[in-house]
Amino acid sequence: MDLKIINKKENDLLSRIEIKAAAEFFNEPTPKKEDIKKKIVSMEKADEKLVVVKNISTDFGAAKANVLIYIYKTEDDLKKIEPKKKGVKPAEGAESSEEAPEEEAK
Repeated sequence: MDLKIINKKENDLLSRIEIKAAAEFFNEPTPKKEDIKKKIVSMEKADEKLVVVKNISTDFGAAKANVLIYIYKTEDDLKKIEPKKKGVKPAEGAESSEEAPEEEAK
């Protein structure tokens, strides 16, 4: 996967750097957010905890994607602005924390 930065803009109001990039991935599946995050961390020498891959958009059949990435200045800024992740669903077959009430015999 090749990642090329198209536009890099510093947003002082939100304390972050906004990056628009193009990813090319011939003979490979669309890259995952984690893969793009690792690549941008190595390119920009940023802290991995402060990088958020916001969007990956592809055109049908094309081996290219447009990517939107935010690099925050501090962890507090990231927590203030980014939405919190919702709870993770339990795996299938695993017992949930809430047990169904048992039926009483008459």
